[in-house]
Amino acid sequence: MDSRGPRSCGDTGRDTPDLQGSPLLDMAVADVLRPVTKAVTTTLTTATAAARHMVRRGSGVLLVMAGGRETIPDLGGSHITWSALTGVCRQLAAELSPQGVRVSWLLSPGSPAPGEENRADKSALLAERPTYDDVANAAVFAASSWARTMTATELNLTGGLVPD
Repeated sequence: MDSRGPRSCGDTGRDTPDLQGSPLLDMAVADVLRPVTKAVTTTLTTATAAARHMVRRGSGVLLVMAGGRETIPDLGGSHITWSALTGVCRQLAAELSPQGVRVSWLLSPGSPAPGEENRADKSALLAERPTYDDVANAAVFAASSWARTMTATELNLTGGLVPD
């Protein structure tokens, strides 16, 4: 934890925010599980609602921001959340792909805000993080017919930070 203490992430003002900045050993289980429950619930609710329409049409693509293969300390429940979302995607792909609905997820280390310096983590193989346009272009590709044979697939935009 840095000198600022735990950081709040995803504060909607309506409920307790997700916390980052403390080791798991110092966190209450409820604080660790809060982002997992919220993300899995919202992703599964949205994905299954959309998938019902796609299955009826016999085609479609579900895209999710997920991941969870990196090793970064003090992320609270965030890293566990990303791994859980990857599991949701794999399960959806197994059930939906035979019905013509593809499922992919994007792994990104985050994008610089417009005007912010674009510098990747020093352990990345490439010097820059993906921009919003880079992430959008990867999503457009994944949803296009050019990716028609891709399902149960992670699109890795980490610049080598997380090698495959």
